[in-house]
Amino acid sequence: MQRKLKVLTAVLIASAIAAGAATAASSPSVVTGSVSSVGQQSVVLHGTVNPNGAATTYVFQWGLTTGYGAAGAPRSAGAGTRSVAVRVTAGGLIPGTVYHYRLVAFSKFGGTIGSDRTFKTAGPPPPGVATGPATQLGSTFATVTGVVNANRATTSWAFQYGPTTSYGAQTFGGVVPGGTAPVEVSSPLQQLEPGVIFHYRLIALHGTNIVSYGNDATFMTFPAVRPLPAMQARTRPRHPRRKPFVLTTTGSVRPPASIPPGFACRGGQVTVRFVFRGREIASQLVAIQPNCTFAAQTVFPVRPGHGRHRPSAHVRVFIHFFGNGYLAPASARPERIVLG
Repeated sequence: MQRKLKVLTAVLIASAIAAGAATAASSPSVVTGSVSSVGQQSVVLHGTVNPNGAATTYVFQWGLTTGYGAAGAPRSAGAGTRSVAVRVTAGGLIPGTVYHYRLVAFSKFGGTIGSDRTFKTAGPPPPGVATGPATQLGSTFATVTGVVNANRATTSWAFQYGPTTSYGAQTFGGVVPGGTAPVEVSSPLQQLEPGVIFHYRLIALHGTNIVSYGNDATFMTFPAVRPLPAMQARTRPRHPRRKPFVLTTTGSVRPPASIPPGFACRGGQVTVRFVFRGREIASQLVAIQPNCTFAAQTVFPVRPGHGRHRPSAHVRVFIHFFGNGYLAPASARPERIVLG
């Protein structure tokens, strides 16, 4: 029913726009009027319609912009020649918010669009909320965070969480006094299942019926037993002959399919070490990217052992992943390169 009403309203409004705004002598005359009974979630819109002797239908439109988006049911204004007072109750509104509205009327002779006007609903605007990151992760626990702006009214908040976007569980949360400054909030989650992706979001309420929802976010609890990832690494060129010797090491840490890369490599680091004759001659600590790859560049201005009679230096490359909450430590197969 609601969909049919929207389609009918759209057709009627389109007809009015196509006909022009009150240019035909016999088309309806329209005045967008004032508002009354302004509440937090509803308001009464007023106006007048003169059918100018032809059967006329009118409709109110309203919304957050001049695109409107909501409309009342089309109603008859009769077929007289005098102005008729009309009104409609607009409901389901957001408190403390500015809305646009207008009155539109149409008959067989054309359509008329009333002027745009605005009103502001009563009360403070809904609380502002932003879901933050999950911290202090473990195999059976996590802490979820967020930010609440009370927008001048005492605001209660809580986190919803669960294995899907249906959530299913909710924290006790707390209360933020009325104000306009953002307040950081957090809740610990306990007794979670290891190795599971959880959805969560922050919600905030003014009273019991004005609710703001933060965006959905996810975290994954650590597995009960960390699996060993597969590692690949290559250092190129393998036999550079001229100084300076510029070496590029690239590689990846491949988690098992049970742990998505977006979680598996968070906070991961590898070391890239160069060893010549049992002595470390260079080392880098490299962060692993979200796609579980890494890259490092190492420059040797001169050949190790420079000044000796040997024309080249054999250097071994060792790459080690330290592990994190999702993956066990692992090492790539050592490489050997020749400088000079």
